Amino acid sequence: MTELQKQKLTHFFNVLDHNGNGVLESEDFDQIGEHISDIIGHNENSVERLDLKLRAHRLFVQILKDLEKSEAELSLEEWLTFFSNMVLVKPNDYINQSATYLFSLFDQDMDGHIDEKEYLDMFKAYGLYVSVSKKAFDLLDFNGDGRISGGELVKAFEDFFLSSEVDAPGNWIFGDWRMG
Repeated sequence: MTELQKQKLTHFFNVLDHNGNGVLESEDFDQIGEHISDIIGHNENSVERLDLKLRAHRLFVQILKDLEKSEAELSLEEWLTFFSNMVLVKPNDYINQSATYLFSLFDQDMDGHIDEKEYLDMFKAYGLYVSVSKKAFDLLDFNGDGRISGGELVKAFEDFFLSSEVDAPGNWIFGDWRMG
């Protein structure tokens, strides 16, 4: 794993570590589901809210299973080891899985694209700097049609996980990874 990959993956970990305690745990993914539901306007006890919370957990549970973990928590060291030993060995599996995960959470109208508002909602839900969301969206909208398709998101995750280019557009999936 290159130093650049390590920096980007550490940023991704910190994005997912919603409570900032240095460990990925179930509560982090509960909070993402809650925040997305609040942004969309789902009622407190709605099936839609519960469904979003379940979808928010999907990637976390899969990583825990892949690592054969018995406890539902993941340290940064385990996260980086997971990427080094599994994702970088079989990148296509995890690139597609990551793109599907993001789509399942943020393609709110389920039209097969993430529009600029849905992308901005992602930034809000994850607590990212919304001031860079427009730049990030424009970089990921490779064909300039005003929306991010599944193919564009897969390409973005390829950049994010695999590229050694500092300025690769996909590095911006979760905002400016250099901002901490």
